[in-house]
Amino acid sequence: MITKKFFIFVGAAALSMTSASAYDTALAQKLDAFYEKMTFEPLSKSALLLKPEAFAEAVKKDPTIVLIDIRTPQEQAFVKSGYVNTMEMPLEELFEAKNLDRIPGDKRLVVLCHSGTRAIPAALNLKMLGFKNVQVLENGIVGLAQISSPKTCILK
Repeated sequence: MITKKFFIFVGAAALSMTSASAYDTALAQKLDAFYEKMTFEPLSKSALLLKPEAFAEAVKKDPTIVLIDIRTPQEQAFVKSGYVNTMEMPLEELFEAKNLDRIPGDKRLVVLCHSGTRAIPAALNLKMLGFKNVQVLENGIVGLAQISSPKTCILK
């Protein structure tokens, strides 16, 4: 009985030691370098989240803004953004080289999902890759639908 408990203890200890180092250290270093800049001061000045009303006004003034719709094809088929400069790139395909190469690095980019939850990490990762002017449409397509009216409509 004691021998069985001993082997269980040794096995559990060995498993706990291997799981502590069972992560990608190179990726962890990259993430650390990216996120170490996210202290109070820069975050308080961050314009990552773009309110739907501000987006509607911005595209009226600058029609070159690119909307990156990262919703699933099923979500996109059900409700389209209708904005002319929309790039439909589902999140699961966004970081493929062929899609990253299509994203204009010199334009203002606004990432859109259903509610904003998926768009935030996607936008942060685009920034991590070197895209400079990236924002998230706050509350996603839901937020855009909530402010849509004849006065705020971004479609011609």
